Amino acid sequence: MRFTGARILRDGALQERSIAIAEGRITKGPLPAVDMSGYLILPGVIDMMAARPLRRGGWDSCTQLLEAADRTGAAHGVTTQCLQQGWSWEGPSESPEAAEELAAALAGMAGKTLTDLRLALRIEHAMARSTMRILELVRGSGIELVLFSNRAATARDLRDADPPGFAALAARTGRDAAALSEVLDGLAAGAPSVPRALCDLAEQFDTAGVIYGSAEDESGEAREHHSMIGAGLCMTPSSYRAAAAARAVCDPVAISARELTEQLQTRTLDPEQLARCDAIVSDGARMPLADLALHLAETGILPLPRAWALVSDHPARLLRLPGRGRLDLGARADLAFVNEATGKVEATVCGGRLSHLCGAAAVRFLGNARPRQMAAE
Repeated sequence: MRFTGARILRDGALQERSIAIAEGRITKGPLPAVDMSGYLILPGVIDMMAARPLRRGGWDSCTQLLEAADRTGAAHGVTTQCLQQGWSWEGPSESPEAAEELAAALAGMAGKTLTDLRLALRIEHAMARSTMRILELVRGSGIELVLFSNRAATARDLRDADPPGFAALAARTGRDAAALSEVLDGLAAGAPSVPRALCDLAEQFDTAGVIYGSAEDESGEAREHHSMIGAGLCMTPSSYRAAAAARAVCDPVAISARELTEQLQTRTLDPEQLARCDAIVSDGARMPLADLALHLAETGILPLPRAWALVSDHPARLLRLPGRGRLDLGARADLAFVNEATGKVEATVCGGRLSHLCGAAAVRFLGNARPRQMAAE
């Protein structure tokens, strides 16, 4: 069908023109028209680091968890999302066994999801020694994004500096402080073999074409170490120095929407931080990426084309997904329809399929479908 009357983000600017989709691609031609006056039509959101959806008491199955993440993403204009899964010591849901189980569940949902749902595997330094098991999972499950992190070092620092905070961390992993301390000491004992394991994984990822980087680097030295082994993507750095170290060697930097929203609430946001970043990832933020990009534009912090590119076009490039994140002819038909009056996503099209529909947009879509059905009869 063809959408008319809307303002469309194309070639870096909002344009008043029509856009048509057919067979899962953006096309042109005399197709049945739907009047979308009063709407913005934007490229689908690409979330490189989506957190697992929360539920009190946990999830009954991995399939339910994935279905919830899929539905939530589609309702917020997301068309491609990488669900973050740990390979870590941080508790049952972040364990290697949990990663393998989630990957198997996702494989069983192939072709059935509303969004292009993928896994982003976050490997803790101390757990990288299970090299063959990690490679088997990455190759067997087709995981295309891997991140290295070192939360164990942060936890050890917390143990020494803030015992109550360490106890709270232990509770989140399902342990008491003494048990977590024992786990961390055991991981530290194997530290000498970690650098070699990380380099071995990096070499195999290069051979397989896997995109890999680091998450939550706390210092410039940590970022430099990851960059030296080829982990070029700097995701959600925890300090200015880590981000600066990445930019110094032209490594892309993706910042956390969770931290951005906190800075917006406390009025501590540095506009220069946004000007220098390459993408925004949700990272467990309460505000969806679409809402955040629209808010940045509404408040004048960034123009809408720039803000939206940080959650669509730029992530597509970092994930090496040509034909996504832009509304170009021939590109994959991933679209988010935003009601200009309410600022809400009311429809999402993913790969040419309608994945979410609500509000006034539903009236437009369904009102168009009814006469077409009558004509066919």
